[in-house]
Amino acid sequence: MKKFFIFFACIILLGCAKNNPEFIPLSLNWFHYEADVQGIDASYKPAELDSAMEETCLISMTRVLMEEKSIQENSKSGKEFNLQYFGLSKSEKTVAEFRGQCAKPGDNTDFEKSILFFNAEKGCNISASCDKGGKITNLKVF
Repeated sequence: MKKFFIFFACIILLGCAKNNPEFIPLSLNWFHYEADVQGIDASYKPAELDSAMEETCLISMTRVLMEEKSIQENSKSGKEFNLQYFGLSKSEKTVAEFRGQCAKPGDNTDFEKSILFFNAEKGCNISASCDKGGKITNLKVF
């Protein structure tokens, strides 16, 4: 009977181990863009992010990116992203806008002052918005 329980416990452990998603190391470098957002898009209306909204949106965006299937599929050995965020006024509401790209080794760009441009590599560009409650919308990984 004891052998049966040990065998049964091993089967359960093996089954659980196969069903758990593999941990993918993902490194996110955050940059609060402090320059003129109209340099990115002339239609953008700048808005200030308060610290509570900024913190909520960064946490929500991190969670969403860690769970994003397309990022996990393209990041088997880990990936590093530069993510730029800034406040915008949309329909009289403040949102945090995110732009991101795969980090390039040796790139010393100051993304707090320089526009982050999307690159040509597939699965290496990210864009999304976040509302005051921390809800991430319009997430695109391209």
